[in-house]
Order: sequence, then structure tokens, then C-alpha cells
Amino acid sequence: MSSDADWEFWLTGNSFDLRGMSESVGTRYFNVYGGVDHWNDCKNDDFRMNTIYTKGEEDPILVWQIGYELVSLFNGAAFLFDQHHRKVGIEALVKGESKVDYCPHYQKLALLGKPDLNQHQINQEILNVKDNARLLLLHQGTENKNFYMLLKYLDMPATWSNYYKILETVETFAKQDSVDLQTNKTQREKFASTANNYDLAGFDARHGFKAIAGVNKEKSMTLDQAYIFISSVVKKYLFRPVTA
Repeated sequence: MSSDADWEFWLTGNSFDLRGMSESVGTRYFNVYGGVDHWNDCKNDDFRMNTIYTKGEEDPILVWQIGYELVSLFNGAAFLFDQHHRKVGIEALVKGESKVDYCPHYQKLALLGKPDLNQHQINQEILNVKDNARLLLLHQGTENKNFYMLLKYLDMPATWSNYYKILETVETFAKQDSVDLQTNKTQREKFASTANNYDLAGFDARHGFKAIAGVNKEKSMTLDQAYIFISSVVKKYLFRPVTA
């Protein structure tokens, strides 16, 4: 049976960010390490990741999919806090000292579920990253469907149509969970007006071209402003106070 250390994902991304993660207390859910050339005693950009979710797995295709899902959840969480986040990617998968044949992401939506840890160990992993919002969200995204879906949407390209999907999704979840998002109505109207309007959003609009007279650009927003609006709404849901 393999351990979670048997499989290594070689990562690409922002070296400064990955180095920070490798040098801080991490989590077995998404453990980033490396960045050191021990032979020449200097730093490099060779960063790796392993995860408890590959423990006991022998099928490299499945392991690839696990890696893709974790990277996607992390990128979604990172984008929530940084519009210009450079996405983490997987350059290669290694077992032992051997590279594993490349396998594409099958885009199958599924929760990774509870890892092979007891509840005390899970609580300790959460405690280890209590000050790292990105990894806390990744933890939630492995078992909580609502967190999972929002993080996956946030990992999609930053477009008007995708932003609108995020808004519809978070508003649906908030209604189901009786969460008051305290949405600014004026900002929501500006967002919806732009996202739905071909004359304002172009080919990325939710609706196709049609003749519209007198488009009011005072009731529109830029894509950067849309990011600020959408990210603030999502944060209110994901970081809502939880009562017993």
C-alpha cells in the first residue's frame, strides 16, 4: 500500500507564493514543499505537493484526477482574495523517482470526501492552517458541496457569464441556508445590467446581440468592479458566522 508521500505533484505557479507555502506550516490535504537545491545548497523553483488523498492509491489516472481537483480548489480559493492570482498547475506526476505518464483532467465533478484520517487528526490539520484562509477553504471544498461548487466556479475564467453563474449560485445557497448576504442593491443592479447587456459586455454577455436604445452606462460596471462585487458577496457566504 502506498503512503501519501509516495506520489509527488511537480507544481508550476508563482514561485514567491509557493515558497511561502513551502516554508510555513501546511496541511496534509495540500502539502507544498521543495524550492531548495540541496546539492548546491541554494534555493530553486522546484516545488512539489503531496496529499493524504493519494494514500493507498495505485492507479495513476485516479491520482492525476485527485491532483487536478486539489489544485482547482486551491486556485479558486486564491482567486477569491487575489484577482491576479497566477494559477498553480501540475507539470508532472512522480512516483518514487519515476515520472508517470501524463493524463488529462476529465472534469468529473465529485467531492474528494473525508481523507484517511480520524477526527482528531482532521481537527489538527484544520488547526495547522487556521490563519490560512485559502487552505481552510480548500479543506471545506473537499467535503462541503456548496464550498466545492463556489471554489470550482471561481477557478473558471473571469468572465461576465461566469461571474453571473457565481452570483446565482451563492444567492441560491444563501437562501437555502437562511444567510443574509447584505447585498448592495445598487451594485447588484449595475452588475446584472452589464452582465446581461451585449452593448456593455460584448460577446461575454449572458444574452446575445439585440438592438437596445439608449444604453445607460451610468448603471454599468467594469469587469474589475464586478470582481470586487462578486468576491465580496461570496466571502459573506463562505465566512458567515456559524451558529450551533
